[in-house]
Amino acid sequence: MAEKYIRGYKVKYGADAAKGIEHLAYVLSWGEADSLFRAARLSGKIKFEDRVGRNFTLISHPDGNFEVKGRSGWW
Repeated sequence: MAEKYIRGYKVKYGADAAKGIEHLAYVLSWGEADSLFRAARLSGKIKFEDRVGRNFTLISHPDGNFEVKGRSGWW
């Protein structure tokens, strides 16, 4: 499992979530990405999709780190 810091948040991900990581890191504005991280922290996880419709879940872990997983669809 790979790790990347996005907007100051440590995020783990597998190959199925690489496009979701790109979306969070490079496509969304700082405010848009930050709102997703805050929502995931409050609810435990949040679903999102990139601009071409690929589906992902952003999961908040108790240690303060996050994980992105791909959901059914295409990568």
